[in-house]
Amino acid sequence: MDQTAEQKYLALISHLTRSCITSDILKSVTTLIFDKAILEPTFCPMYAQLCCDICDKMPTFPSSKITFKRVLLNTIQNVFEGTDELSNEIRKMNAPDQEEERRDTERLSKLRTLGNLRLCGELFLKRKIRGKIVHHIVQKLLGDDEKMCPSEENLEAVCLFLKTVGKKLDGSESVESSLSLTSSKLVNDVYFRRLESLSPRPQMSMRIKFMIRNIIDLRSNHWIPAGKSPTSTL
Repeated sequence: MDQTAEQKYLALISHLTRSCITSDILKSVTTLIFDKAILEPTFCPMYAQLCCDICDKMPTFPSSKITFKRVLLNTIQNVFEGTDELSNEIRKMNAPDQEEERRDTERLSKLRTLGNLRLCGELFLKRKIRGKIVHHIVQKLLGDDEKMCPSEENLEAVCLFLKTVGKKLDGSESVESSLSLTSSKLVNDVYFRRLESLSPRPQMSMRIKFMIRNIIDLRSNHWIPAGKSPTSTL
């Protein structure tokens, strides 16, 4: 970042923090940043950095214990937990005159879902989200019943999410499970064994099979994309 860009960036942070004079304005500013981030997933790393930079600068409102980080994480959680409900609503839009509306809603829902996970993953890389939350997301996407195949939407989401967080999960410290402290890498092994077992299913589309194969290969190659060397800067 050159000096002029850095000055503009710092001025933006200063403006945002000065604007938040009430908890309602804080919520509005946080929502604005969140919506921009998830609708522009390519720039999620930049928005995640912005969130980190202003996280400790935003005011705290003692009466309500509202902080920028709390509002941001609650918003991420609400979008993630609302995905199934929204999918059910979309399925009910089956009238002929709702076809265009259904397609637009599906497109926006997918963009928000994947953008939300990308932002969550980037915040995890910057230590603003705990590994326990990330593991919960992966487990929810893969489902509790190993005999059931997750939806293709969930499989696409988990592949893209693991592309962001998988390397850090392999190197993270132990995470708390229902029984004990377990190595994060060992838990990650379970996820990838599950993906490996799902990939041969005949009902699965080739696109999802390729996504699963690609994320498995990426991990096998120590998270280095094909064609890049460990020291590549491209």
